[in-house]
Amino acid sequence: MNLGIVQITNENEIRRKLLLDKIIPWCIEISNKNYTLVSPYNKELKEKVESLGGIFSVFSAWERDMSRKWRQGLQTRKEEWITFLADDILPDEQWKENMAAYLEDKDPGQYGFRLTDKDGNRHEFGEDWMQFPNRRTGATHRGLKYDIFTGEIENSLTAYVANCVVHHDVLKMIEPFGLYGSAPDVLWSMAIRRCGFPIGFNPKARAYHLGSREDNRK
Repeated sequence: MNLGIVQITNENEIRRKLLLDKIIPWCIEISNKNYTLVSPYNKELKEKVESLGGIFSVFSAWERDMSRKWRQGLQTRKEEWITFLADDILPDEQWKENMAAYLEDKDPGQYGFRLTDKDGNRHEFGEDWMQFPNRRTGATHRGLKYDIFTGEIENSLTAYVANCVVHHDVLKMIEPFGLYGSAPDVLWSMAIRRCGFPIGFNPKARAYHLGSREDNRK
C-alpha cells in the first residue's frame, strides 16, 4: 500500500508529549517514513520528525487556519493514498494491515476508520462515521451504526468522516478543508461526494483518540 500520512499540530504542550513519545514514531514507521507534520516551529518536534526520516513543515500563517495547514502538508506528499490525522490520533497495530485490505478493491474516494478512546470505547460524539443533519430528509446529527465483525455499515446521504484516508485522484480535485465554515470536515466530505467520489468507512481498522477532546478546542 503506497501510503503517506499528514498530521497538523499547534503549540499545545499536552499533545506535544503524546506526539514525541508515541504518535510521531509510530506514524513514521507505519507510513514507511512517508510522513509530514505541519507545526509552528518547535525544536523538539522538528528534531524528532527529521531524525526518524519524516518531514517537518514549519507553519508561519495564522495559527487557526487549519485548512491551510492541511494543504501545506499535502504539498509534500506524492503517495497514492494520503492519511489525514489529527495530532491526538494513534493508529493501532493492525490499522495499516486492515486499511490496506479494505482499500485493495476500492475506487478513489474518502474512507474513514473506527475511532475509540484508550479503553476501546467509541467516542461519545461518534466522530468517526457520522451523519450530518438535513432538514429536507429529516436526518439528524448522530453517529452512524457499524459492525466491527462483519464490516457492515449504516449508510446515509449526509455521511461524513474527518480522520481519513483519501486517494490522490480525489485530492487533485478537492483539497482538504478548502472552504471556510463552521464544519469544514463535513463540507469536505460533501464536496467529495458531489464530485462523484465515494465516501466510505472501514470499521475493522481502528485508531485511538488520546488525550482530551477539549484541549484543541479552546
